[in-house]
Amino acid sequence: PPHVRGYTFANMKFLILPMLIFVGSALADVPVIPLPQEVKPQEGVLELAGEVEVVLPPGGGSLVLPTLREVGLDVREGGDESRIRFVGASDLDGDRFGPAPVGEGYLLMVRPHGIRVYAAEASGHFYGLQTLAQLVEGAPRCEEGVVTLAAMDIRDEPRFGYRGFMLDESRHFSGMEAVKRLLDGMARLKMNRFHWHLTDSPGWRIEIKAFPKLTTVGGRGAETDVRDDAPAQYYTQDQIRGILAYAAARHIVVIPEIDMPGHADAAVKAYPEHGGGGYLQRGSTVKWPNFTFNPAREETLAFLDTILAEVAGLFPEAGIIHFGGDEVHFGWHHWPELPEVQALKEREGFTELAEVEAWFNRRMAGVINDLGFKTGGWDEITGRDLPIDKTVIYWWRHDRRDVLGRALERGYPVVLCPRRPAYFDFVQHDSHQVGRRWGGYNPLADVHVFPDCLGLDWEEASTVLGVQACLWTEVTVSQARRDFMTWPRLIAMAEAGWTNAGRKDFACFEERLRPWLGWLDSRGIGYFDPFEGSEEVTDEGVAVEYLDMPE
Repeated sequence: PPHVRGYTFANMKFLILPMLIFVGSALADVPVIPLPQEVKPQEGVLELAGEVEVVLPPGGGSLVLPTLREVGLDVREGGDESRIRFVGASDLDGDRFGPAPVGEGYLLMVRPHGIRVYAAEASGHFYGLQTLAQLVEGAPRCEEGVVTLAAMDIRDEPRFGYRGFMLDESRHFSGMEAVKRLLDGMARLKMNRFHWHLTDSPGWRIEIKAFPKLTTVGGRGAETDVRDDAPAQYYTQDQIRGILAYAAARHIVVIPEIDMPGHADAAVKAYPEHGGGGYLQRGSTVKWPNFTFNPAREETLAFLDTILAEVAGLFPEAGIIHFGGDEVHFGWHHWPELPEVQALKEREGFTELAEVEAWFNRRMAGVINDLGFKTGGWDEITGRDLPIDKTVIYWWRHDRRDVLGRALERGYPVVLCPRRPAYFDFVQHDSHQVGRRWGGYNPLADVHVFPDCLGLDWEEASTVLGVQACLWTEVTVSQARRDFMTWPRLIAMAEAGWTNAGRKDFACFEERLRPWLGWLDSRGIGYFDPFEGSEEVTDEGVAVEYLDMPE
């Protein structure tokens, strides 16, 4: 064509490659992450030049035009003759093109005359948009700006309905801009759950109107700064609403976590009357002597009820309120001394502290359920007799396959997030010195093959909701280090949660990953370069970053 005159062969090959999609095993020729479930080449190519008109999805799509402009298309909203159209699934001619997409699925059709994106739900159109954006971004274009796409059909849907990332903000605080930047990356990768770990022993990060000292006192400091006069860092309720709206526009559900009855030091620092005792970390005189709430004091239970009610009002679309429930035994050693616990044991006939913990779990789970939410909890709650239809188990202890087995056998919905390979506070390369190891570490390849590395019988594991990566921030003081530990492993986790096992190939993933590093560069996001073996980013000599709080 005239618009490619003057191109060298080295440039011409990029015009040819898109026309060879899926010749043999050339999976990497589709420059999309996560890899779609099915791609079928069609005859011809589509050239997009000049101003391109777009029909927005039914019900609108505020991010469609900005997303396409971001990848270099000159677009505006148009009518029925537009080159790019987002169409309802019911408009698909099933006799010619097969079954209509359902749920989060979509059908993206590229033809010489234009592009159609069919979906039944707004999320399907959004995910089709992300695929289209990546195709355009990776497509050849000439000096005149003409974009050339090979004709194809992409029929796609997620493997799992839950594709998540958990960010611990208690140990070190990230702030609104960092969270929004993270949500942008998750949206691009078709991830749909942001598990927001907002409270723990180092700091309380969510404003509760009924108890202001939770943030003004409990929000002071961080894992590496336990000074009583350290600045307070937290999210106001207005800031939380802003982040929730930002996430919702990107089809991401935000799930709050309010830890109980353990990991309570920050709350007890603010309101000491609710403490249940704790323990001291080895070599420390300050971590964590108030690790638990009093599990049986009526005033403490009412305190927690009020907190949960405010959280429920802030997160009406979350579906789940996560209440932690983990590692309580580290700090329950003072419970036998508490008169309220003594009275509870006598009244209920309990002889073990585990029974007291289970009683507390059931009571607080009932509160969450009565507020209209399912109860999320770490896998320790598996044996607490919580209602199966109102509980979600987050399996994190990779060395406790027996706990996962019991949860699945009982029929609990389960999110798979085991330390190996889903915890991103573990190092990602053997040369790295800072971060956790537990019989190994979590390299990119291990994340990509997850969860099939677990060897589960997927028929028996039918209640698995999906997968989640977790970034605990003990060893990530700065945002630069948090980025380094997150990326590009989060890209691999996105494909782990979306693409069927039989479609995944790590060598193919690596080829598609290379352009993604440029996407991260363009947004100022640091990362570990698995191809160049970039130098480890550490926090040596870095002080805690304190962001200015709003008045």
